[in-house]
Amino acid sequence: MTSEKLPYGHLLMPERSARRERTGGPLGSLVGVLGAAAVFASAVVLAVIVQNIGHEMGNLRAKVERDQDVMAKLQERVDTLTKKAEKSDGEITKLQALAQRDHDDMTRFQARAERDQEEVLSLRERIVVLETQIRGGSFPPNYAEQQEPPDSPAGEQPGHAETDTRAQNNSAKMGGLAHKVDKRSKRDASSNSVQLPPGLGCCPNQPGRDGRDGRDGNAGAPGLKGEPGQKGDIGPPGEPAADKGGSVYIRWGRTTCPTDAGTSLLYGGIAAGTYYTHRGGGSNYVCLPKDPEWGVFTDGNQGTAYMNGAEYQLHLGNNPYQGASLHDHDVPCAVCHVASRGSKLMIPARLSCPSGWTREYKGYLMTERHSHYRSEFVCMDGEPETRPGGYRNTEGALFYPVEANCLSLPCPNYVQGRELTCVVCTK
Repeated sequence: MTSEKLPYGHLLMPERSARRERTGGPLGSLVGVLGAAAVFASAVVLAVIVQNIGHEMGNLRAKVERDQDVMAKLQERVDTLTKKAEKSDGEITKLQALAQRDHDDMTRFQARAERDQEEVLSLRERIVVLETQIRGGSFPPNYAEQQEPPDSPAGEQPGHAETDTRAQNNSAKMGGLAHKVDKRSKRDASSNSVQLPPGLGCCPNQPGRDGRDGRDGNAGAPGLKGEPGQKGDIGPPGEPAADKGGSVYIRWGRTTCPTDAGTSLLYGGIAAGTYYTHRGGGSNYVCLPKDPEWGVFTDGNQGTAYMNGAEYQLHLGNNPYQGASLHDHDVPCAVCHVASRGSKLMIPARLSCPSGWTREYKGYLMTERHSHYRSEFVCMDGEPETRPGGYRNTEGALFYPVEANCLSLPCPNYVQGRELTCVVCTK
C-alpha cells in the first residue's frame, strides 16, 4: 500500500495560502505603493513642521536673549541714575549746611555792625559837646587839673611872665581834658546816651548844631502796576534765507531729471528691492547708486537679507507702454532735487497736479504682483527707459501695472481692470 506524503505547510495553513493568492495581484501592489507614498508624505510634512517649530523656537530664544540684554542695560542705567541721585542728595545736604552757616555768620555780622554804628553815633555826640565847650571857653573843675602859675624869675618882664603862665595853664587844661575824655569814652562805650558834667551849661543865646539824620525806615508796600506803554515801531524785515531746503524725489524708470529750472540730478541709479518670493527683507523699492562704497564686509552669502535688481513685468497683456520693449529689462532710476519747492506729492490715478503745484513727471502706477509678497506703489515714468545690458530675466524685485478692482472702489468713476495712472507734483 502506497501513500503520498504531503508538505507540512500544505496540511496546516491552507487559508493563509489562499489569502496570499487573493491579494497578490495588481490591486495589492497599488495599495502598497499608495500606503508607502502616504507614509512618505506624512514624514515630509512632519519634518517641515518640526523644522518650522525649530525655527520659531530659535527666533524666540534670540528674542528672549535680546530682551534680557535690554533689561540688563536698563538695570545698569537705573543703578547709575540711583548713584547719581544719592550723590546729588549728599551735595545738596552739604550746600544746605554751608548756606545755613553763611546765614548765621551774616546775622552775627549784622548785629556787630549795629553795635558799632551805635558806638560811632555816641562818640560823635560827645565830640560835638566837647567842641562846643572848647569854643565857649568854659571847663568844669573835674575835667582838668588846676595848675598854679610859677613865680616869675628875677629880672623877667611882667608881660612875658603873664603870657607864659597863660599858655602853660591852657596846655595843662587841654591835656587834662583829653585824658578825661579818653577815660570816659572807654567807660561809657556801651551807653547810647550822653551825660553832661554837672553844672555844665551850654552856650546861652546860641543855637545848637543840627542833629544827625535818622536811620532809614522800613521799605513800604510796592505800588500799583502802571499802565502799559505804547506799542513800539515795527522792525525792519530780516534778510532772506540763503537756502530754502527744497524737496527730493525719485523718478522711476528714467536716468535723468526733468529739465525744469531749479531741478538737478543728485545721482542716477538702479531700481532694486527684495526678491519677489522672499517673505523677509524690505517692503519698499530703493534707488541704488551705480558706484557703491563699502565698509566692513564679509564675502559670501550668510543667509541674512538680500538686495536684488528690479525688472519690468509686462507679459500679461496689459502693457500700458505701447510700442516699447520693456519686459524683463532692468529698471533705472534718478534721484532729483528741487531747490525752489519744498513740498512733494505723488497722486495716484491722476495725470495733472492741483492748482499752484508743478508737475515733475507723469506715468503709471506699478508694484509687485498680487500673488507675491507685498511691496509699495510707485509712479513709473510715462516714457520709461531700460538699463543698458540689463535684459537677463533674472527676476528679483518686479514691477507690474496696477489695475482698478471694483470690489470696494466706486465704479464709476473707476473702471474694472483699467490700469491706473499717476503724477508727481512739487510746490
